[in-house]
Amino acid sequence: MATATVWQGSDAELLAELGALETRLHATWAQMLSVIAEVDSRGTAAAVGYTTTIDLVRAVGRVSRGEARARVAAAADVLPTRGVGGAPVEPRLPATAAAVAEHAIGAAAVRVIRSVLARIPPHLGAETRAQVEAELATHARTLDAGQLTLLGTRILAYLDQDGPRPHDTPETRRRLTFTDRDGGYELGGWLDREAAEIVRSALSPLAAPRSTTDTEVDLRDAAQRDADALVELAQRALEAGDLPTEGGERPQIVVTMNLAVLQGRIGAASLALGGPINADVARRIACDARVIPVVLGARGEPLDIGRASYTVPTAIRRAVLVRDGGCAFPGCSVPARWCDIHHCTHWADHGPTSVGNCVALCGRHHRLIHHSHWRIDMTGGIPQFHPPPWLGGPPRRNPLNIPRDLIRIRE
Repeated sequence: MATATVWQGSDAELLAELGALETRLHATWAQMLSVIAEVDSRGTAAAVGYTTTIDLVRAVGRVSRGEARARVAAAADVLPTRGVGGAPVEPRLPATAAAVAEHAIGAAAVRVIRSVLARIPPHLGAETRAQVEAELATHARTLDAGQLTLLGTRILAYLDQDGPRPHDTPETRRRLTFTDRDGGYELGGWLDREAAEIVRSALSPLAAPRSTTDTEVDLRDAAQRDADALVELAQRALEAGDLPTEGGERPQIVVTMNLAVLQGRIGAASLALGGPINADVARRIACDARVIPVVLGARGEPLDIGRASYTVPTAIRRAVLVRDGGCAFPGCSVPARWCDIHHCTHWADHGPTSVGNCVALCGRHHRLIHHSHWRIDMTGGIPQFHPPPWLGGPPRRNPLNIPRDLIRIRE
């Protein structure tokens, strides 16, 4: 579409052109990597007076040293090289290389994949690294760089649940500081996962966005809502008049795990807001907590419960949230507690109120599903999202909220 005629295009034509241009940008970037790789293999930088290929790319492209270094490194990782005697050598990142060659991903996705792989603990070995690379390259085709970064972070957490060995116990590392600044106090500190889960579990119901009316819209961002919730929580505790002099009753914490993890000491569990934890921490939390059982099917999907009705019963809502782990829309990280329950087949179209016909969606994606051509169906008891024709691509699931897909990397 010529620039002069862009204004004449229909919505469908503009969207198709936008997608085509993005693919062309990926193609141009891939071609640039090929040129960089050839320049590097010939030693052209030294021939024209530059110390390294990075310095030469920086000068030619007028980019920062960091960007030039990233381009040279990407070329070395996603392009085949020549070995002894000129024999071709496969790319270091074969799955990522395939996506680059197909012009499906660009610089931002490759940068995220390389960053995640660099943080994999060495003891996990080459096979795990290859599996993670393939998983990230697959999801890079449908997630943006920010979502892919979050997925990579969660994969790393599941691969190395204990993290680096701390110098102190979590209890002695916890801290909270109030710094007098700008007429108020700036809060800072550090909490381990269990402690943070307690605080966030208490704040969550108070931090949800206020209902929108014709005259009032909640314009607070998430950080502002959390701050207001903390103040309201303290006010409620003071007004109740039953604060103990030391400690207090723990708020309810939701831990998702299978029975084998609860009975044994090996495996992974997940906190509703705080992410993955190891089996010992999960057992300690469950030791003095009420356990709410959820019956799972052979594929790990919660079994249908309750009776059909338009208002989603608590039991069905709980089962849907356990299955989806949060907003099920691809790439969304909104936690389960802030989600609506959406009927895949609408109630008006005789869709039942059952686990198999319901999906968890945040407010934004709930509105999107109702007012766009995204389509949801259930495959093996798990929701799959089919993009509209103008976006294209395969059916998608949300890898951010499906720990089973991440855990299987270790198996």
